[in-house]
Amino acid sequence: MMAWATLVQSWRLARRELRGGLHGFGVFLGCLFLGVFAISAIGSFTAAAQKGLLADAGALLGGDLEVRMTHRPLSPEQEAFLRQRGDVSAVLELRSMVRSLADDQRALVELKAVDGSYPLYGQILSNPAQPMTQALESRDGHFGALAEAALLQRLQLQVGDNIQLGEVTFTLRGVLAREPDRNVSAFSLGPRLLVSQAGLEASGLLQPGSLVSYAYRIRLPDRESTEALRQQLQTQFPDAGWRLRSWREAAPRVRYFLDRMNLNLTLVGLCALLVGGLGVAGAVRGYLAGKVLHIATLKCLGAPAAVIFLAYLLQVLLLGALGSGLGLAGGAALPWLLVWLFGDQLPVPLAPGLFPEVLLSAALFGLLTALVFSLKPLGSARRVSPAVLFRGYTLNASEYPGRWVQLAIALSALLLATLAVTTASDQRLALWFIAGVLVCFGLFQLLAKVVIRVAARLPRPSRPALRLGLGNIHRRGAPAASAIFSLGLGLTALVVITQVQSNLRALVDDTLPRQAPAYFILDLQPDQVAAFDALAKTLPEVERSERYPTLRGRITAIAGVPVEQAQIAPEVQWAVRGDRYLSYASELPNGSSLSAGAWWPADYQGPALVSLTADLAKGFGVDIGDQISVNVLGREVTARIAALREVDWSTLELNFALLFAPGLLESAPQTHLAAVHVPPEGETAVFRAVTQAFPNVSVIGTREVLTNVTLTLERIGAAFTAMATLVLISGLLVLAGAVSADQHRRIHDAVIFKVCGATRRDILAAFAAEFLLLGLCAGLLAALVGSLAAWGVLEGLMDSDFTLAPMALLGTLAAGLAATLLLGLLGTWKALGQKPAALLRED
Repeated sequence: MMAWATLVQSWRLARRELRGGLHGFGVFLGCLFLGVFAISAIGSFTAAAQKGLLADAGALLGGDLEVRMTHRPLSPEQEAFLRQRGDVSAVLELRSMVRSLADDQRALVELKAVDGSYPLYGQILSNPAQPMTQALESRDGHFGALAEAALLQRLQLQVGDNIQLGEVTFTLRGVLAREPDRNVSAFSLGPRLLVSQAGLEASGLLQPGSLVSYAYRIRLPDRESTEALRQQLQTQFPDAGWRLRSWREAAPRVRYFLDRMNLNLTLVGLCALLVGGLGVAGAVRGYLAGKVLHIATLKCLGAPAAVIFLAYLLQVLLLGALGSGLGLAGGAALPWLLVWLFGDQLPVPLAPGLFPEVLLSAALFGLLTALVFSLKPLGSARRVSPAVLFRGYTLNASEYPGRWVQLAIALSALLLATLAVTTASDQRLALWFIAGVLVCFGLFQLLAKVVIRVAARLPRPSRPALRLGLGNIHRRGAPAASAIFSLGLGLTALVVITQVQSNLRALVDDTLPRQAPAYFILDLQPDQVAAFDALAKTLPEVERSERYPTLRGRITAIAGVPVEQAQIAPEVQWAVRGDRYLSYASELPNGSSLSAGAWWPADYQGPALVSLTADLAKGFGVDIGDQISVNVLGREVTARIAALREVDWSTLELNFALLFAPGLLESAPQTHLAAVHVPPEGETAVFRAVTQAFPNVSVIGTREVLTNVTLTLERIGAAFTAMATLVLISGLLVLAGAVSADQHRRIHDAVIFKVCGATRRDILAAFAAEFLLLGLCAGLLAALVGSLAAWGVLEGLMDSDFTLAPMALLGTLAAGLAATLLLGLLGTWKALGQKPAALLRED
């Protein structure tokens, strides 16, 4: 009964307090809104994308079950087995060159050949709108084709123009606007060209060993029987060597990318929320400082400390719910807004909706942050005696809040960390983030104290403005500590991201083009090899060329353990996700060095041997003498590991993760892959000569690929930069709150300065010097810590060289310094216009 009475009494006091408005809680609400909005918006977008992928899974996959083969189609028996169980559509995919008959320009395309049953789900959209079979049929002696707008722009074509593909002329019958089963990828090597299977067969591009992917999609009468059919296929054809995917596994890489992006951006959003927590603490402390007389009066009238504590805690929780609620509403609305603005232009299908788990976790993040940062000033106010309050007491941030309050703070912080870990898709990364946050918080608190102590011990400058600005940093109650802390963290996040982006962009733009081949040439047939080698020798622009036979194979067992059961490190999971390029060689490739084992003789003819890259062997947990099994064109081969190689993949030299010894793969259907090194001025001539001599090959320009990589890095980096900007905005809000809480003292100082003869310009210069010094200290600390963190990310996580990018660093710090100065002066503008008479009469 006593507890209930205390709660009722506290609620009455809290309700009466809130009737006075929300003055002093603007920063509190803004910080919570930004953090909760960031977390809920990221989570809602990811959930909507995953729901859209699942809802449209049949269309994304092209069927209920997909059977994918490389190099070869299904056997008649296998295809008949599928057709007996549902509707089947066959799709062939490969890369090839097309030529404009108008001006002989050439371009690489992602070629897709479909049958009359395609698509089993969804529909093809083209401009002008027309049935797909009509667009692709043979008419007036020419097959039809649909092409993406990018191909028409690149070759300066229009609908109705003719292009040559292989040995056949095709007519462009429309612009391809949408494929329901188009895989979402960061970038592609060329625009899409859609043709019929009859047209592809007539083109002569289907040669033994050509890199063609055959996908058979089946639509079942009952979608839920997909797994049963998968088991039947594996039982009936155990050695088929195909890859099976159900509609539930559509676009797995997109989901993986979304999960990682969601995790990383959520952690950055949580960082913004934690930085904003300083604003929460400052706002609560400032609000309670304005209620000193009220608290003293309540205590003198006999109000228990518990009633006062609960009354103000209820206010904090209600206002925290308001700020978090606004953030949740904004975050939940983001998917609907994106669909309304961009619609079908989005890279993934969105299914907007309310996602309770996402909103609940974001709300808990906001609630726990509010508790962690507000309990200490609430506890401090509860313990102050009425006598001290009536003597003009102001809340001291270092006041001991009490054992139970400290326990509540620790419990709230523990729950916040637990929530971050349990809601993360990668608990290990979340734990590292928490450790990093603790280190950064401790480091910046220490550095802020050091700056204040150093400012107190520096000799006084001769210029009055500098002397006053320096004194304001270390005076009692100055906002310097919170400003340096919050701005430092926000600027550090920006420095890390801009430095990492600059280094990755430099790696692509500067290092790689000087070392990489100009072109990679795919699908050279065995009977074209001699002619290609001769052509490469006669072209004066070619500095050197390399060529390897290539096949596609899938790793099936590691050291005798099936890949499904093997323990494989996350960083090399890519090697077992699908088919990989394989080759064989008698000599060690350029750009490789032996790290273990011995290379086989050039005329080796013994048992099957293979060489792995050292990173792959480490991730697989294998060493010299262990065995690797690979399925090549339906036949499983097992080879002993004879050598491990160190390979610098960043040079783009022609190399392979798995390289076999001669004597095993020569008789298998294969094509050749070549790399041609050409200076920039000779690239056009070599490109034209190769494509004219071998119209069936695919020529991939390295510079174009690197341009796509750069664009991809910029798009991904833009998302992280936006989130880091949120962190900085939270820091600026904290600064605004600190300046606002300190406004009464600044008005008093400005009046005294005016009475002593100072002009408005003198006062403005003193305040500007203070904020410049604060911004400069925060910026220098952020430059140091952020650069060290970027070095750790690049050298440790990405295994890449780090080079300081001074212009990016200076630009980031200048922006932060300008924002600090502007916000600080805006917050003190009222002090500049204050009339001395009114304040002097009060004193």
